[in-house]
Amino acid sequence: MLVSMWSVEPWLPPVAPDLARLAMEAADEAGVATLRSWPAVRKGGIAFGDLPPFLCWRGQSGGQWHLILLQTREVGALVPGARMTPLPATWFEALDLEALARPLARHPDFPGGASIHVIHLPGGDSFRVRTYGRPATELVAEVLKCTSHIQTWHPADQEPSGARHAQP
Repeated sequence: MLVSMWSVEPWLPPVAPDLARLAMEAADEAGVATLRSWPAVRKGGIAFGDLPPFLCWRGQSGGQWHLILLQTREVGALVPGARMTPLPATWFEALDLEALARPLARHPDFPGGASIHVIHLPGGDSFRVRTYGRPATELVAEVLKCTSHIQTWHPADQEPSGARHAQP
């Protein structure tokens, strides 16, 4: 779907390849000795740890793929079989972004790799983004326009100063 001048579309992650295998390969490549969590395809989205599945959107910017993840509970989506309990208050800060993103960044649906963006919608007109790879504010903004009431990007909506972007 073409939205404004940026193209974003929902991404339904395929069952194959197995994300656990991709996670182990990515961990080996990064020199990580053990993994506590890795992403899994569940309920038409990407599950990670005890969190409900993330809704997934993909797009390209500057010739690079980007995968944008939204927590279903925060956009009001109901996923059959997903837990109905509230998200932990600190889920976004506690999220092991590298363990979630490393295998997704190397998924074969994204030739040449992908940057991964996780969006947190704490309420009102605010949002926060954590990025693994290169930022793509224009694609994040388009996903927000498609999925929430947030229609404009404000500098105050970005990560607090000093926040870092994980590098793949």
